[in-house]
Amino acid sequence: MAVLRLLDAEPGPDRRGADLYSCCYSSDARSVLTAGWDGFLRLWDAPTGGEIASLQVGDKPLSACAITPDGRRWLAGSIDGVLTVHEAESQQLAARLTAHTRPVSAIRFGPDGELAATASWDGLVALRKLGKERETRNLTGHKDIVAGCGFTADGRLLSWSHDGTLRLWDAVSGREVGVLRGHEDRVTAAAPSPDGRWAVSGGRDGVVHLWDLASMASVAYVQGTAEVRACYFLPDGASVIVADADGAVMMLSAPGLDVEAEVEVGAKPQCGDLSPSGTEFVLGGEDGRVYFLAVEEREASALVVTAGRRPHENRGMFGRLLGKPRVHYVYECTCPVCRRVAESPQLPNQPFPCPGCHRALRVSGPVRELQAS
Repeated sequence: MAVLRLLDAEPGPDRRGADLYSCCYSSDARSVLTAGWDGFLRLWDAPTGGEIASLQVGDKPLSACAITPDGRRWLAGSIDGVLTVHEAESQQLAARLTAHTRPVSAIRFGPDGELAATASWDGLVALRKLGKERETRNLTGHKDIVAGCGFTADGRLLSWSHDGTLRLWDAVSGREVGVLRGHEDRVTAAAPSPDGRWAVSGGRDGVVHLWDLASMASVAYVQGTAEVRACYFLPDGASVIVADADGAVMMLSAPGLDVEAEVEVGAKPQCGDLSPSGTEFVLGGEDGRVYFLAVEEREASALVVTAGRRPHENRGMFGRLLGKPRVHYVYECTCPVCRRVAESPQLPNQPFPCPGCHRALRVSGPVRELQAS
């Protein structure tokens, strides 16, 4: 039975008026970056909840933040649409550009760690690569504020909006793949499942939907009591975690959306994020504090991963004589906890241990074609 428990982390000073509007874990889950109304990026120690560092980005409130997958840079989005990139170690400014005409609501990285997506109140989703921030491609289709976005494991992009819809995009071509309709109010939070098969979303009216991305249809929904501020799939794909504006956090089964566990935080959260291992959940409050929750009794469950197929040429003697190298394939899976890549000559059909952290991994979803090494 799953358990949600509020951790006794160091509370930090009460900063009312410095609401935290975005928070994100580092890829190693050791720290959390937050963006606040006071214009500061703050880095927090995940084990203790203590503040490690702070950086005043500017005099405008910050509405979004992100850490690059390699942990070397911080990104901040402000309410005037400006996107800044900072070196994490030195906190020096690396890039600054006007990314949108209205507030940046989300910053997310694709599976390759290079492609970044930003969502905005201007109704657009923008795609750009690190180091080429000014080379932007805009995705149009939403009719109102785009509240957020997130990449699926196979590189597609999911976005959600105050127009009541979610949209799925081909991030390579920028083509709209489909539209998810079913919410009767603003969609305020959403996330794809680890294998890209499902998506979960929550609205201002407290309704939570679970979607089948193949049929583009809602397969289950549940009525909550307050606006949904964050929702994520756990890495095992079997449950979703949902936090609302009143500080209630629930774990729901997938795809049935039955309640498995719940806890009251005692604060009003504005944002949330799930750690890569799925064992911790963080919320940023309107009091400027961060709140950490432990997700217990799930450590033994296998984490869902997607596989990529990479061709290798085997130039044996006969291949060299005939001029036709023999091609074989290697399947690769990346552990979401330690980022170790596991290789196999065959597509695994049973859970297997990660060669790094030894967590059980389970392959699900479509196989991606990778470039030859």
